[in-house]
Amino acid sequence: MATSDQEPLSRGKQQSLTFYEQFESDGLASLASMEGAWSDLSSADVVTGKGGLPWLGILSAVAIAVLAYYLNQLPFAPFTIKGAALEHPMGVSMLAILLGMIVANLIPLESMKAGCRWITAWCIPMAVMALGAGLNLQILTEVGWALLAIIICMMLMAMGVAYVVGRSFGLSHQTSYLLGVGTAVCGSSAILAASPVSGADDEDILVTVGVVNLVGLLAMFSCVAVLYIMPFDAEAFGAWAGVSIHAVPQVIAAGGSHSADAAVMASLVKLVRVALLAPVVMLTAWFVTKYAKKTSHPGAARRRLLSYVPWFIWGFLAFAVVGELGWLPILEFVSQDHGVVRISMIEVLLAAAKWLLIVSMAAIGLQVRFKQIFRTGAKAMATGVITWLVVSALALWLLRLAL
Repeated sequence: MATSDQEPLSRGKQQSLTFYEQFESDGLASLASMEGAWSDLSSADVVTGKGGLPWLGILSAVAIAVLAYYLNQLPFAPFTIKGAALEHPMGVSMLAILLGMIVANLIPLESMKAGCRWITAWCIPMAVMALGAGLNLQILTEVGWALLAIIICMMLMAMGVAYVVGRSFGLSHQTSYLLGVGTAVCGSSAILAASPVSGADDEDILVTVGVVNLVGLLAMFSCVAVLYIMPFDAEAFGAWAGVSIHAVPQVIAAGGSHSADAAVMASLVKLVRVALLAPVVMLTAWFVTKYAKKTSHPGAARRRLLSYVPWFIWGFLAFAVVGELGWLPILEFVSQDHGVVRISMIEVLLAAAKWLLIVSMAAIGLQVRFKQIFRTGAKAMATGVITWLVVSALALWLLRLAL
């Protein structure tokens, strides 16, 4: 009797969960997978098969990544353009996410999601950390303060424009604000972090997450398309991608379409934005507490500010310092055919980061469902697009003056 009495109680508890609690515990991986910082699946879950057939998603992502690599090498346009500033303008990561999206919508297998979520939760942070080894800290001494000022200015601009435009379109205060936070900081992860203290309701969260994910994809492809018509050096393009694109892997993929140096610069700029999530959440909580006196989720757990900073940021900085100090060795091997062969660990880490990102982008593409992502309000979508256009245009102008 004890068992039968407990089971209905358990089901009742599950049914009594608020939408936000269910969303936070079960939906983060699918909706915020582009940040690579959230997941409801551990590595053990993948091995045991929780959430579907995990190896189907992993093998599918790897297969798409390999196919994208070989497509990128095809000797004709648009894959290869001889004599152009970029011989291979469609980066491998860009091809990987495109192929993943095509496969996901032609063959919508839900069983692939478990493995894809595991990839985005682990491979993206590892790729970001490895990219830190390629960072030239000398760049920070040359443009550090100017670049930081531009980053903060663009974040404030994004939140301001989104709020003003959203309100003019008739959106709620909360929806307008969350669209600004998602654009300014780090996509849907920022929305999920700020929503408990902003007074947002369920509809606000769903609409803004959908819009930010879709606009982030458009921003990524648009920035790469600009390379066809406007010359950029690696430093400027990486900084522009890092300032104007929404999610971490989108930023790195766009930067990688230019060069490895651009990908590293894009990562650095983007991670500065991600690190600023903590003060954004703190100021949001202070403002709402002072002026609104309450939030829609008063039971939301209070978290230490540092918990809003993803752990892989510290790894990125650690690899950057170790690389700058020269502590990453150059391995030497003696070969009868080629004499002494030298392999730099920095180059190994950058190559590993490149492939981890390619596989991650394929996994992200495999999770995109056009039917779901287009279920966003037209006014919210227009607000997200206008905000991105204003921020990206102004950032491009400022960066060309500063760098």
